[in-house]
Amino acid sequence: MSRYSRPPNTSLYVRNVPDTTRSEELRSLFGKYGPISDVYLPLDFYTRRPRGFSYIQYPSFSIDPRDAEDALYHLDRTRFFGCDLEIEFARGDRKTPSQMRTKERGAPYSNRHDDHRSERRGRRSFRSRSRSPYG
Repeated sequence: MSRYSRPPNTSLYVRNVPDTTRSEELRSLFGKYGPISDVYLPLDFYTRRPRGFSYIQYPSFSIDPRDAEDALYHLDRTRFFGCDLEIEFARGDRKTPSQMRTKERGAPYSNRHDDHRSERRGRRSFRSRSRSPYG
């Protein structure tokens, strides 16, 4: 492998995963295409319920680095416990729990909230000046 070539992507992002799915069931389904190093079913931080997607990781040192590619080709759009799985290669690295909490809170809400608070502060300061015996 040259220094400019990238190793093959061995991580799959799977959407439309039923809420009742266990990691063992996904490991069994995807394991037909090669050894699995990790199955990750993220849970919502607050409700502790599944978020409806999963990551399947094939080892990058596998005998055949095309295992993930084969699984994607054969399993994308297949029916799994009543749901059509949507599979693509994962982009980026796995998020830490703190990154997931931040994402779930949603930046737009926190920005609106901060803007609203600053507007109130501005009004308060204006009111306090107008009520001042010196102003």
